[in-house]
Amino acid sequence: MKDIIKILPENVSNQIAAGEVVQRPASLIKELVENSIDAFSNRIQIVLNQSGKKSIKVVDNGFGMSKNDLMICFQRHATSKINKSNDLFNISSKGFRGEALSSIAAVSHLEIVTRRKIDTLGYKLKVVAGKIQSEEKVVSNIGTYVLVKNLFFNVPARRNFLKSDSVELRHILNEFHRISIAHHDINFSLSHKNSEIFNLQKSSIHVRIKNIFGKKIEENLIPIKEKTSFVKLAGYIIKPEASKKTRGMQFLFVNNRFIKNNFLFHAINKAYEGLLDEKKYPGFFIFLEVDTASIDINIHPNKIEVRFEDEQSLYSVINSTVKHSLGIFQVTPTIDFESKPSFEIPYSKRFDQPIHPKIEVDHNFNPFKDGASKYHSKIWNKSETVYEEVGSSNLFNSKILNEIINEDGNKIFQIMNSYLITSTRNSLLVIDQERAHQRIIYEKLMKKITKSDNSSQQLIFPVNFILTKSQKLIYFDLKNTLTEIGFRLELEGKLNLKIIGIPGICSDIQATKIIEDLFDQFENDNKKKSFSNGDLIAKSISQSTSIKKGSALQKEEQKNIVNNLFNCKEHLLSPSQQKIFFSISKSELQNKFS
Repeated sequence: MKDIIKILPENVSNQIAAGEVVQRPASLIKELVENSIDAFSNRIQIVLNQSGKKSIKVVDNGFGMSKNDLMICFQRHATSKINKSNDLFNISSKGFRGEALSSIAAVSHLEIVTRRKIDTLGYKLKVVAGKIQSEEKVVSNIGTYVLVKNLFFNVPARRNFLKSDSVELRHILNEFHRISIAHHDINFSLSHKNSEIFNLQKSSIHVRIKNIFGKKIEENLIPIKEKTSFVKLAGYIIKPEASKKTRGMQFLFVNNRFIKNNFLFHAINKAYEGLLDEKKYPGFFIFLEVDTASIDINIHPNKIEVRFEDEQSLYSVINSTVKHSLGIFQVTPTIDFESKPSFEIPYSKRFDQPIHPKIEVDHNFNPFKDGASKYHSKIWNKSETVYEEVGSSNLFNSKILNEIINEDGNKIFQIMNSYLITSTRNSLLVIDQERAHQRIIYEKLMKKITKSDNSSQQLIFPVNFILTKSQKLIYFDLKNTLTEIGFRLELEGKLNLKIIGIPGICSDIQATKIIEDLFDQFENDNKKKSFSNGDLIAKSISQSTSIKKGSALQKEEQKNIVNNLFNCKEHLLSPSQQKIFFSISKSELQNKFS
C-alpha cells in the first residue's frame, strides 16, 4: 500500500494560514495598521476601493525597512517582534506571529514601497500569490506603504463568501474604531472611493470618542479610574439611559489591544444590574494596563482572545470601579435618610392629610367627531387607510379566532401588565402582549413593502437626528427601503438627518428612537437572521414601537391585539422567532385540580 501522508506545497499551506488571519478586508486592514503602529508611525492613512475588495492601501510614516528586510518580510514566520520562545510571554508589540504579510501575499496582488530615514531612495517590491514579480529602487517618502489588490483572486470560494460593499465597509469601520480609539495619539485617516470618511488628529481619548461617535455621546460619558498593584484602569462608561440594544459600544482594551472577554464583560454588566432596561447592554471604553508577563495573547491568530494570570481579581476591580463611578456621578438612585421631610413640605401644608388625586376622563370625547382637527397630519399617497384594524367580520379568518369567546369583552383580560388571557371552547390561551404586538406591526410594515404602499404621515414638527459618519453610510444604503416603508427623510448639511414623515403605524414621539435603534442594528451587522433590508427594518421598528411588558392596556386595546394577532399570516412566533402564546387544554386544567 502506498504512503498517504505528504507535506503540503508551500502555496497551499500559505492559503490555509490566510484563512485564519485574513478572513475579510477588515481583518487585512487590522494586520497592516498594526504593523504601522509597531513601526512607531504617528500618521496612518487608509485608502479603500470597493470596500477593500478591489484595493486597500495603508500608508505610514514609520521607520521603514531595509532592502534585506523587505525581501523576506512576506515569508511565513518572518518577524522583528520576537526572537525566542520566552518572548511569547512578554509581548508588547501588536504583531509577533510573522503570518500577516505572508497570508496576505498568498491571496492577493501585493505591492510594498518602503524607505528608512538613513536611505536616500526607497525600495519597491511586487508579489503575486506569494511569488516575487519585481523589485526596484524608487523615490519615496520615509515610511512604508502597502497596496493590496484583488483580494482572494486565487481563492474564488473565499471571495464569493464576502458580503456586499456596504456590509464589508461596516466591518472595516468597526475595526477602524477599535484601532483609532486604542491609539488616540496617532493621526488616522480613512477614505473610500475618493471620499474622506474620517480624518482624526492626535487627541485625548475623550475627544477621539467624540470625533468618532458624534457630540451627542459626550454628555453620556462617565470617567472611570483606578490603580492597583497589578492593573491600572482608566476610560469611560456610558450612562444607563444611553444604553443600546446591541453591544456595538463595548470597547475593552488591554495594553492598548482590543480584546473580547465574556468573563470581564460580565463584571461590567453586573455593575449595571438594576439600572438597564430589559434587553439593553451597557456601553464602555475601558483601558486596562497590566504587566505583559501576566497575560497570554498567543491564543488565536486574530489576537483578540487573551488569558489573564489573575482573572478573578481583575473581575473584582473592574466591577467595583464601574459601580463606584456610577455612584459618584449620581447615576444610581440615592435616598438621603438625613433629610427631614418637614423641610420639603410648605409650612402651611405640614399637617394636611394627603389626598389621592382625582382624575376624570371622558371616554366619549372625540376631537375628530365634528370635523378634522387643525392639528391633523398630512398623508402622502392615500391609496388606502394607514391604520388597518381587524373588524369583527375578519375574526373567522382563523380557526383559533373562530373559537375565541369575546362576549361583552369580558373574556380577554391582562395579568402582570404583560400577558393577555383569553379562551377558546376547549383551552386557555396566554399571550405575550409585546411579542404579539411586534408580530402585528411587522406584518403591516412588510405588507406596505410588498404592495409598494409608501404612504406616510407628515410630522407637524420635523425631528433632527445628528448622524455619525458610520450612520451616514448606512443611511445611503437604506434610503430607498425606508422610503418604501413610509419614512420621509432629508439630509441637511453633512450629518443632520431631518425626519419629515414616518409610517402611519408609528407615532411622532417614537421617530428618533426608531431611527437610532435601526442604525444600531445595521452598525453591528445584526442582519444574519434577516433575508433583506426591508425585513430587518420591519423587525427593528416592530421592536422599537411595540407595547412593552409592564404596560397596562385598556379593554379595547387588549381586544385589538388578540384580534389582530390571529389575523396575521404567522401568529405562533414573533419576528425574532420567539413563541407568542401557549395554550392549556381543558383536560390539563382539570388534572391540576386532581
